[in-house]
Order: sequence, then C-alpha cells, then structure tokens
Amino acid sequence: MDASIRTFEVVPNHRFNINATDEEIRRRPTLYYDGADIVWMMVCSALVLLMVPGISLHYSGTSKKANINMTWMPIITTSIVGLVWFLWGYAIAFSPSGSGFWGGSSGAALHEVLTRPVGNAQGPQIPELVYALFQGMFACFTASILSGATIYKERTLKWALFVVLWVTLVYCPIAHSSWSPDGWANKAGALDFAGGTPVHITAGTSALAYALFFRLQLHRYNRRARAQGSTERPVLNWIQKEDKEHVPTVVIGTVLLWLGWFGFNGGSAMGANMRAVSAIFSTQLAACAGGVSASLLDNLYNRAKLFEIEEEREQKGQPSLTESERDVYRQRFFKRMVLSFCNGVVAGLVAVTPAAGYISPYLAPIFGVFGSICSSYAIRLSKHLFDSLDIFAIHTVGGFVGMILTAFFADAGVVALDGYSAIDGGFINHHWVQLGIQLVDAVAAMAYSFCITFLILCLMHFRSWFRKSLAEPILVLD
Repeated sequence: MDASIRTFEVVPNHRFNINATDEEIRRRPTLYYDGADIVWMMVCSALVLLMVPGISLHYSGTSKKANINMTWMPIITTSIVGLVWFLWGYAIAFSPSGSGFWGGSSGAALHEVLTRPVGNAQGPQIPELVYALFQGMFACFTASILSGATIYKERTLKWALFVVLWVTLVYCPIAHSSWSPDGWANKAGALDFAGGTPVHITAGTSALAYALFFRLQLHRYNRRARAQGSTERPVLNWIQKEDKEHVPTVVIGTVLLWLGWFGFNGGSAMGANMRAVSAIFSTQLAACAGGVSASLLDNLYNRAKLFEIEEEREQKGQPSLTESERDVYRQRFFKRMVLSFCNGVVAGLVAVTPAAGYISPYLAPIFGVFGSICSSYAIRLSKHLFDSLDIFAIHTVGGFVGMILTAFFADAGVVALDGYSAIDGGFINHHWVQLGIQLVDAVAAMAYSFCITFLILCLMHFRSWFRKSLAEPILVLD
C-alpha cells in the first residue's frame, strides 16, 4: 500500500447547501452546527479574556510606581468596551449591511444576532452570537493594550470617555476593513489571520499618538514656564525608570498572555479543525523563538556593556571590578535579560498573529526571531517617543514585521487544512503582488489610527489650547 494513503475506519458525515428557517434552527441546532466548533470558540473566547489580566500584570510589573493604576486600567477598559461592543461596536465592525469602511445598523444591541450562520464562507459555520462573543474579546484586549499609554498621564474618567470614542471611531472601522466580507482590505486580498493590523498595529500606533500628544502638552507647559520664569516639569518624570520593575509579576503576566494567545490565534480558524492546530503550533514556536532571540541579544549587549565598564575604569587608572561588584552587575543584567525574554515572547506572538493560520509551523520561528529583534531595537526609541511601556515598539513594530513576512510565507496548502478555505498565497506560491497589498493595509491602518486618535485627544482637550495658563502637569499614579 502507498505510504501516503491513510485508512479511516469511520469518517464524519457532512451535508451541503442546507436551507433552514430560524425556527427550525432553534428547534434542532445540532442538525446545523457542530457542537465541537461551538465549544472550541467559547473556550477560545475565555482564553482571549484571560489575556486582559495578563496584560494588566505585564504592565503593572514594568511600572512599579503606578502598579495599581496599570493593573486597574485594562480591567476597567474591558468592562467599558464590552458594553460598547454590545450596544453598537459589533454592528459597526461586522454588520452585513455596510460599506467597505463602516458596518450598518443591523446587529446594534445584538439585535437579531443569534442563529445566523457566519464565519466560513465555504465550510462549517458557527452561530453569529458565538462569533460576536469571540470578536468582542478581541475588541476588549485591543483597547487593554492601548490602556498602557495612560501611565502617569490620564485619570480613569477621561480615559473612559476616550476609549468609547476610540473603539467606535478607530478599532471598529479597521476591524471591519480587515475581517468583514464587505471590508475594503478584505476584498483587496489582505491576509491578516488574527489581528496584526486591527489589534496590534492599531493599538500600538494609537499608543504612540497618545504619548506624543501628552509630550506636546508638557512641551507647551514648559515653554510657558520658561517664559514666565517658573519651574519646568522634567520629561524624565513621565518615563519609566529602569531597574524599578517587579520581574515575577512581569513573568506571570507574560505566561498568561502566552496561554491566552492560543485562543487568540487558534480561535481565528473559526472551528475545531487542523488549521487551528497548525495556528497554535505556529504560535508556540514563534513565542519560543522570540524569547530566546531577545535573551541572546540582551546577553550580548550586557557582555559588551560590562567590557565597556572595565575599559573605562582602566583608562581612568581605577582598579578592576571586584568579584562583589561583578555580582551586582550580573544581577542587574540578569534581571534585564529576563525582562527582555518576556518582551521577546510577546513580540514573537505579535509577529506571528497575522500569519498563524497561513504558514507552516516550521516557518514560525522566523517570525519570532525577526519580530523580537526588530522590537528590541525599537524599544531603545521608546523613551524619546514618551512611550513608557514600549507599546509602539512591541505591538506596532512586531505587527508590521508579521504583516510583511506573511506576504512571503503565506501558503495556500496550509490554509486548505480546514478543508474549505483557499487563498492565492504569498511569495511561496509565486503570488508577488501580496507584498504590496500587505504594505497598503498596514500603512493605511497606521495613518488612520494615529490621525483619528490624535484628533480625539485634541477634541477632548479643546479648551486647553486657548487658555493663557495651562494646568500644571502632574504624575497620575494610584
């Protein structure tokens, strides 16, 4: 017998092109929907929600001075976004009666969102209510990523107003363009499996706009303070200090994110199928490669730093470092290496997100390595960008790297693992135009999210632009 021929004793039966009324579906839902797919999507929804406390711990561990604030912000953000998603967010993002940029009115307050089959055009589908639940968790997590931009800058009440406007005007339209059948990016052929553009590029770029807006506000205050001979407020007060992190909290948060990402990427296959398994395996490998790459890079940097310290002491005629002094440096460098590992894991996960369901698992480490290395170098710019928690460096840069690499490695054969999906693929399938499509999608999302976020902040602080005396900037802590 040919070794490529597989023998199955029993195979599941499928029926095709079945019509049913809502009443018939309500009476016998198991005739039309696979219970395993529904259970899988519910589990994945819970795993995505688990990422919210994960990002809370990750942020609070890297912002020791404002740890309670950073633990709280993602949680309250999830509660606010959950209500917005129910009332009008889902309709904007996924209503079938809309344009390429904006959804319609059906689905507001989840009206008539129950039994309609959605998800897979040519394969087993899931009830729309399950799909709305899963996508709602994406919206909550995306806004939670952005909530880290508030560190030392904004109080809860103003943030609550901002996040309502942001989800409505930024996240939902971009999610519609990427994932809705009517979305312009989806129609153009952009490949984004689980949110490289709507989640990571959008949240990271909005965080950059948020940081630069408050940097501008601080600059305006200091300029007036200099003119009046008053005391300036130093920029470094708003920048997270190194060696102030609580490493165990960061590690626990990273592990929760890592675990939740299996539902984040695995659930985007819209069912319990082989493509979901492949996506989860790719997620695991990218995370491992990202963490190891970032650790090795940081280790090389620490060795070079220690060599510079020794050389500087020698030039000044000072004695070499004692063993106890070396131990102090080693402990500090080890702490930085653990934090770099955590950032590398997250960057690897971010990079593989748009590609997880399109690539073979053996290619996933490439996404982890490139995502973590590019993010590691971008992190060095974070202080200059006023981005204390490196949200832009990890999420936007990692997401952008993932979107570009997807154009090279997307494989039509992997997509077909679910039994019904088909794409033209990327460079690996000689589909050369895919790179241009990916670039347009990513750059358009960056430009839109930055401009609209900055505009929202300008409108919220409209009165401050015309005041002769600005309120003194204060650190917002706990």
